[in-house]
Amino acid sequence: MGGNWVRTMALPVVVVGLAILCLRVFLPFLDEILWSIVGTILFQPVQRWYLTRHPDQPNRAALVALTAMSLTLLLPMALLTIVAIDQISSFSQSVASGRFNPAAALGGLFAHLPDSVRGLLARAGMGDLAAIQAKLVAGLGRGIPAVANQALAFGGGMLNLLLSVTVILYLGFFFLRDGEKLVRRFGVLAPIDAGYQTLIASTFVTVVRATVKGGILVALAQGAVGAVVLAVLGVQSWLLLGIVMAVAALLPAVGTGLVWVPVALYLLATGQVVQGVALVVCGLFVIGMVDNILRPILIGSETKMPDFIVLLSTLGGIEAFGFGGLLVGPLVAALAQAVFTRLLDRPEPGPPPTP
Repeated sequence: MGGNWVRTMALPVVVVGLAILCLRVFLPFLDEILWSIVGTILFQPVQRWYLTRHPDQPNRAALVALTAMSLTLLLPMALLTIVAIDQISSFSQSVASGRFNPAAALGGLFAHLPDSVRGLLARAGMGDLAAIQAKLVAGLGRGIPAVANQALAFGGGMLNLLLSVTVILYLGFFFLRDGEKLVRRFGVLAPIDAGYQTLIASTFVTVVRATVKGGILVALAQGAVGAVVLAVLGVQSWLLLGIVMAVAALLPAVGTGLVWVPVALYLLATGQVVQGVALVVCGLFVIGMVDNILRPILIGSETKMPDFIVLLSTLGGIEAFGFGGLLVGPLVAALAQAVFTRLLDRPEPGPPPTP
C-alpha cells in the first residue's frame, strides 16, 4: 500500500515541482512574454492574410507579421525619443537663458493669493520665487557634469530596453508561427472543460485588442490634438507637452488634464487670459471629447465591463504590475467577470424525478 501511494503521488509532485521551477526560470521575462503575446494577437490577422495567399509558407507568413510588428514598435519609439530629447534640450536652454521665467510668470498669481497662503508658502521656503528660479538655473548648470557621469548608466538602460525588444520580437516569431498549436497543446493539459477554455481564450483576445485600440490609439489621438491646440495658442515646447499628454491619457481619472490644467494656470497667471481660457475650453470640450467620441467607436461594448470596474482594475493593475498593469488589470477583471458570469448563469439542478 505504501509503495502504491508513493508511486501515485510521485507524478503530481514532479509536475508541480517542474512547474514551479519553470516559473522561476521564466519570471524575469514575464513582461516580455506578455507583450509578445499581445503583439501576436494584434498582428495575427497579417499572418493569416498572408497564409490565405501562400498556405505552404508558415515561416514567411510569421516573418511578414513580425516585420509589421517591428516597424509599428520601433519607428514610433525612435521618433518620440528624438523629439523628446530635442524638446527637453530646448526647454533647458530657455530656462538657463531666462527666456522662460517662472518667477515672473507666477509672481502675479502669488500676489493674488490670500495672506495666510502666502505666509504658509514663505515658511515652507517657497516665498521668494526669484530665488527658487536662481537655484533651479544653478542646479541645471551643476547638473550637466552629473548627466555626463550618468551617460554610461543610461547606455546600460538603453541596452536593457533593446534586449527586451529583441526578446519580444524573437518570441513573437514563434508565437505567430506556432501559437495556435501551443494553445491546443496546453488546452489538453488544462484541468478545465473545453467551454471554459474557449471562454477564457476569447475574452483574452477581446480585451487585449480592445485595450490597445481604446487605450493607446485614443491616447495618441488626444496627445496629437493637445499638441495642435498648444501650438496654435503659442505655448513653448508644445510638442513635448503633447507627448506627455499622450502618456497621461493612458491614466484613468487623471488623463490629459495632468498637462493642460497646469499650462492653462500658467497662461492665466502671466496675463494671457484669452489663451488660458481658450485652453480650458479646448481641454474640456475638444481634447477631453476625443476620448468620449473615439473610445466607444474603437471599443464599443467588446469588454462589457462597467466604467468603474475598468477604472479600478487599471489603477490596481498599475499599482501591482507597473506599466504592464494598464493591460493586466483590465484583463484580470474581464476574465474574472466572464468566468463568474458563466458560473452564476448555469442552470441549477432540478429536483430528482419522482418514481
